[in-house]
Amino acid sequence: MTRQGFSDGERATQSRQKLMQLAASMEDVISLGGGDPDLHTPPHIVREAVRLMTCGRVSSPPAGLPGLRAALAGHYRKQKGVDFDPESEILITNGAQEALFLTMMALVNPGDGVLMPDPRYSSYDQAIEAAGGTIVELATGENHRFELQPAELQRKVNQGKVLILVNPSNPSGALVPAGDVKRIAEVARRAGLPVVSDEVYEALTFDDAPYLSMVQCEGMRPQTVTLSSFSKTYAMTGFRVGYLIGPPPFIDAATRLKIITSGPCPTFSQYAALAALTGPQEPARAIRATFASRRRIMMQRLDALGIPYGHPGGTFFFWTDISRFGLAAEEFCHRLLTDARVLFLPGTAFGTRWSSYVRISILQNEDFIREAMRRVAEFIGKIG
Repeated sequence: MTRQGFSDGERATQSRQKLMQLAASMEDVISLGGGDPDLHTPPHIVREAVRLMTCGRVSSPPAGLPGLRAALAGHYRKQKGVDFDPESEILITNGAQEALFLTMMALVNPGDGVLMPDPRYSSYDQAIEAAGGTIVELATGENHRFELQPAELQRKVNQGKVLILVNPSNPSGALVPAGDVKRIAEVARRAGLPVVSDEVYEALTFDDAPYLSMVQCEGMRPQTVTLSSFSKTYAMTGFRVGYLIGPPPFIDAATRLKIITSGPCPTFSQYAALAALTGPQEPARAIRATFASRRRIMMQRLDALGIPYGHPGGTFFFWTDISRFGLAAEEFCHRLLTDARVLFLPGTAFGTRWSSYVRISILQNEDFIREAMRRVAEFIGKIG
């Protein structure tokens, strides 16, 4: 038997994929729509992956290589002052995508409300639906900041059984300040609300803004699941290495689910991740510097065109307000692609109410970004 119809998350994914497929079929398109880093994986990471591919059979337990889990525990101890048991509190996953799916299946029961800032990464919609839960939207967007406000969580805290905080945010680029993270943690702690802290873009924050992980907040360790990956920090998207850190009962449940679905993450990818974590960090800093430079260019171009956008405190995305052009986001993006050969993604790919917004990524070199925005200027000049 097959399920009839599509969920909002599936519609959003289909809309995004159709636009990207159209762009792929055309010539001379500058894509500012995707979410995978365009930069090369640092050479020392690639070399380690190749070495493992050619050295013979190397196995991994389902939870991940002990050495990689130990290195992650050491990283969190050094960077955040929090100790985790690598055996019982860390699980290596096939990218953050699998991590979020396992998390929803382990935490969400049929009928549970899941609190989540809106706009949002639509893969959560599908994972929550698969677990039988429903999304309870937490409004953002006041003064174009798009940061989750503690007062909004307090207003709806009793409507959900789990809170998801993606910080910094895909798609908005919003970075919740450390002080507000503490206040959000306090609301969750008092309510006994489990928090899934998606920190995939943690290393890509700007303006020297301090970053605070949810698990660092007072009293939050027993009720926090941290979800992250190596993909964005080290330009390792294709290696598919993510991880979960959480209380032992949660990690045990997620591991049992992983055993019957996908098994261990590919061993060569795990050793590449280990090389990324324990090797020189200059390449990761260079990746961040590259995105910081591109960010400045995009901010300048959007400001010059008078297009408002949410403050890009992190990630490589801009969440831009196109309401003054009088076109719905999907039509705007389709016409921009066919008329100007530039790909943006419509805001409705990240929540049903965002028909006046588009997401722009800066995953092209600086010359291409400048050329793309020159084309955008010409396009909006024609449509008024």
